[in-house]
Amino acid sequence: MKKIKAIVFDFGGVLLDLDISKTEVAMSKLLKADIAAPYEDRYKKVTLALEKGEMLTEEFIHAIQSMCETVPQGREVVNAWNAMLLGWQRDRFTLLDELRKDYKVYLLSNTNQIHLDYVMYELKNEYDITDFEARFFDNCFYSHKMNAWKPEPAIYKQVEESIDLSHEEFIFIDDNANNVKGALELGWQAYLHPTNTDLRITLRSIGVKV
Repeated sequence: MKKIKAIVFDFGGVLLDLDISKTEVAMSKLLKADIAAPYEDRYKKVTLALEKGEMLTEEFIHAIQSMCETVPQGREVVNAWNAMLLGWQRDRFTLLDELRKDYKVYLLSNTNQIHLDYVMYELKNEYDITDFEARFFDNCFYSHKMNAWKPEPAIYKQVEESIDLSHEEFIFIDDNANNVKGALELGWQAYLHPTNTDLRITLRSIGVKV
């Protein structure tokens, strides 16, 4: 068995605490309808387009506004969309610093520019971290910049080509079972992490010394 040289982390639910239901509640209030009912298909189409880089921030805001009976301000749409982002457990920063001593560390996230802008603002203002990507990762792979979305094979293949390691040389950790399944189907060593829980426990369970 080859030595593990790299770890690929999902973002929300693994490194950044996440609760998607909070955005579902906030968006439902704006739409004055359950987004799982009359707006489900349209809402999913819009959010997927945003996260695959097929829609700009301004277009996303306008699309949500167009679904609302009482048109909200753009800031209200952004706040509702960001409601799922719960912040950081400080040990995650310490853990990433530790891991970079022995492994290449990558980020692979289904995300969008609205979320990234918020996260970078919070990192700077709450934690005084202005070099998040360069400090903690060898590379960051974002769905909206790759025009692909987990669990689509295309996004995993782009990562493979970039990190240039065999499947035996890296592991992938995600809190979404479908994303893990998609990676496993391509031969990755992929592991499911319980959302927002202690990442050290998951790493230790698969043999990473932390």
